[in-house]
Amino acid sequence: MIHNITEERKKSNRRDVTVPAPLTEEELMRLIGTVEERELLHAPGHLKGNILSQIQAGKRRERERALFSYRAKVLVGMAAALTVLFIVPVDGTDKGDMPRTGILESLYDGETQYVDEWERDILERQQDIEETWERYQAGQKRADARKRYFRKISEKFINHKNWED
Repeated sequence: MIHNITEERKKSNRRDVTVPAPLTEEELMRLIGTVEERELLHAPGHLKGNILSQIQAGKRRERERALFSYRAKVLVGMAAALTVLFIVPVDGTDKGDMPRTGILESLYDGETQYVDEWERDILERQQDIEETWERYQAGQKRADARKRYFRKISEKFINHKNWED
């Protein structure tokens, strides 16, 4: 019942609003005549300038946003590179400081004059193989140290799962 009363009120409010009837032929011709005699309203003169300035401001904001995004990406990349440089362990050995002991060095001390060219090539290849093996072993040591380091870091994170933000 209350629902019906509110519906009736809405209907009566709608009927009170006067809706203009469509224009008759005479009224329409009179409107056309007045429009032809006097021009319709024009847009303000500053409207075009305001629109163009808003477009330029939007483009400027977009360029500034793109520049900020680019700067942020560069900074994040630099931070990541610096983090990697500080995290990865370095063994600190230099090839120039290490004493070289091998077959070729013992031969070059005085016996090289008696070794022919073919034997010298074999000895140089052997030395290259030994140096490559030493570099490989040093790389493995660094890789193992790196794995141990990251394992320690991951254990720290695993042990502290309930950190507060």
